[in-house]
Amino acid sequence: MKKTATAYFFAIIGGFFGLHHLYLGRTQQALLWFTTLGGFGVGLLYELIFSIKKYVQEANNDHSVHDHYEKKMREQKSPAFELIRFCGQYVVAMFYGFIAYYAFPDTWLESRFLSLIVVVSSAVAIAFGTQLAGTLGPRQCSFVWPLVGALLGIPFLLTNGEKAPSFNIAALISCWIFEWKIDWDPEYVSDESKTKSKPRRHIVKRCLILGCGAILFGLLITSAVYQNLQVDLHGERVKVKDVIADFFKSQEFIQLYQQLSHVMKELYAFYQLYGFKGIWTQIWAELSSESDKKAFEALNLKSDASQKDIELQCKTLSRKWHPDRYRDPNEKQKAEATFMNIQQACDRLSQGRRHRQAINTQKRENP
Repeated sequence: MKKTATAYFFAIIGGFFGLHHLYLGRTQQALLWFTTLGGFGVGLLYELIFSIKKYVQEANNDHSVHDHYEKKMREQKSPAFELIRFCGQYVVAMFYGFIAYYAFPDTWLESRFLSLIVVVSSAVAIAFGTQLAGTLGPRQCSFVWPLVGALLGIPFLLTNGEKAPSFNIAALISCWIFEWKIDWDPEYVSDESKTKSKPRRHIVKRCLILGCGAILFGLLITSAVYQNLQVDLHGERVKVKDVIADFFKSQEFIQLYQQLSHVMKELYAFYQLYGFKGIWTQIWAELSSESDKKAFEALNLKSDASQKDIELQCKTLSRKWHPDRYRDPNEKQKAEATFMNIQQACDRLSQGRRHRQAINTQKRENP
């Protein structure tokens, strides 16, 4: 049993990513909301005001909702035209087509074959956006029809580089053909669903579907940003991908790459001789050496000082900088900080003695 309060809670904290739809088992709309940030914000706001209670009733198999849909199906041969839904389909289709088109390198548009791949991919994305937004609720339509409409709009997507592609025309044709072929989905309110809860995908399966869709969309939008984002460089607009390409060709990067390659080769050779244990011992030795160096500096001692000298210096400095010896607030505060550093240095060298002994023993065993 789904709770209205819980659905509103998820809508408020994660509505832009379709979290409430995932909770209610509406995976398709969750994916749509995730890729459009809650229907560009407008869809989420509309749901918060008008729709979430109805979604909860549907998820709970409320008979009043099923009766309402059945009445519509008896009175109308096919779903009536909905202007708000049509506008949503149109915007989503254009958005998906835009992202798919600009996810490809602009150099592909200079080749006839590669440019055809770009516009066909954009047409498929337009059709998918039309289908995804249009088949929410008790509506169904074969994906073939919005795809046919989007493919008919390919001539408007082909450009010679002088003007931008007309995603709006291809999306409009796709949406109109979809509306022409739309039909009711009888399984949405079947007799079986009245007697028992409508089957919902398991939450893990829903998350997997949403996750795969989100990853694919993320790859496309990342590619689109990478291919087209521009920055101002010395008063000139330059694409980020060109800046990155120039960086990888620069002498500085080549030198860095050679240095890293040399380090990796040495590390691999060291691994072949001593294994992971030897690498860890060496890392610990370097870290320990650096910590010991700072501790000796704090105690004003040389690095080859004996343990007896260390203990004597710790006692001397601790007495000198003990905060109880100072009455002035400023001097007392300074003494407290110095005393703390001395204690930490003494503790470090006291503990480090055992570690240094262990490391030296391992070095003797693995010279």
